[in-house]
Amino acid sequence: MSHYCLSNASLETPLQELAQVQAQRFFIEHSFHEAKSECGMADYQVRRWDAWHHHMALVMLATLFLVKQKMLGRKQWPMLSFNDLVTALAHMLPQRQLTTEDLADIIHKRHRRRLSAKKSSARRKVAFE
Repeated sequence: MSHYCLSNASLETPLQELAQVQAQRFFIEHSFHEAKSECGMADYQVRRWDAWHHHMALVMLATLFLVKQKMLGRKQWPMLSFNDLVTALAHMLPQRQLTTEDLADIIHKRHRRRLSAKKSSARRKVAFE
């Protein structure tokens, strides 16, 4: 299987440097995949740009924490992954236990938000007609 890459580097750029830059792509893509799957990078639901920036800052902090933990555990567990660390943290950190009333309150709040969103959408449709 052949692999081709386009580059806007000058003709004087050494082939070794181009190959190194291309080889780094795997690690960059892998980092994004881990941040999306384990740190919630793809899980944002925001309406304003500043909220998106806040979310991404938290994702970066979480990713940095996991990278540092992975580096600290490298000797003892050479195959340690982000998923392993997240699983361990979920087990070790205290979890809030929801009561039936808490669950009912959460569902009620979600329903109120959905109803508000539907009403807002209907008002916008009427305004544009």
